[in-house]
Amino acid sequence: MGQASAALLPRLDGTVAEYQFAGEDRRAIMLARTLTEIGIADPGKWRRSVSGYLLETLTAWIARHGGDGLGEEFSLHATLRNNPSSFSTDDVDPSRLYLAVEADAAGYIVIGPTLDMLQAVHRQLPATFYRLLISAIARWLRVYDFQDAHERVEMWEEWIEGEEHAEQYELPDVEGCIPPAMKQESLKADDLRDLMRGVKDDGVRRLVEAAVALDQVSRQLNCPEISEEGREALMDCNPPLPALLVSFKHQDAICGCFDEDSQTMLEAEPEPSFLAEISPTEVHSVRQSFDSLAALCETLAAASRLLALLPGNDEEGVSA
Repeated sequence: MGQASAALLPRLDGTVAEYQFAGEDRRAIMLARTLTEIGIADPGKWRRSVSGYLLETLTAWIARHGGDGLGEEFSLHATLRNNPSSFSTDDVDPSRLYLAVEADAAGYIVIGPTLDMLQAVHRQLPATFYRLLISAIARWLRVYDFQDAHERVEMWEEWIEGEEHAEQYELPDVEGCIPPAMKQESLKADDLRDLMRGVKDDGVRRLVEAAVALDQVSRQLNCPEISEEGREALMDCNPPLPALLVSFKHQDAICGCFDEDSQTMLEAEPEPSFLAEISPTEVHSVRQSFDSLAALCETLAAASRLLALLPGNDEEGVSA
């Protein structure tokens, strides 16, 4: 049969009906592409905006690694930005983005009752537990404890040295509020394991097992190192805000030092609590940065589960 004479119209099935101009930073576009290629970002979450897509991806990644369980003990927020400093308008490196986590406030725990309970089991157990807990969190975020308070008192002592009537100044007695058990050496891993085999108190066992698990989780990766350029961009910043305040008793000398320190913590922009530099087109760089964020979230999730077990923590948290 001969071909019909009717005109053949082109089919538009599958053709994009609308195009939008993306005026966003090219680095963000490249990062979104890389995250999609390596399976961290879900193309189904695209909402016509690169920034929205990255925010959705970041939120989902944090939730996937335990971030939803941090609200009680830790108050943090994560951002992707062009500079290490959130207030800077100058690009430090036009080929990089920065993944930052910052503390909005310091959580607060009183560790004394827990140490008393552990002291009844073994004289070295309180110091062992304390160091497992605090060291694990401090690998990733700043913790304010008796060591920070000691530094504050030493600074005050330097200020008043040589002043007339220096003896009239009353400084917080940080040393006096530290339990004697904290002077003990930590148990070695094998000795701790052997000790726990004979412990019948379920509460003590849960605490120590959670502390050991937290220590292991915190060591799965190292906190990212920052380049010299990144460090220079943060030269005028204050230290990061503490994510956690740890005292031995409610409103002890450590809390007093923290209250004084907190008056100046925001006089200059604080450094981020966590900072990872990203080269958006390099798969290794992107994956390493997001894996580090995952390790941070998993560490804090494990810490939150442990902190929820501590006795004597009915007071509300404090904020810097």
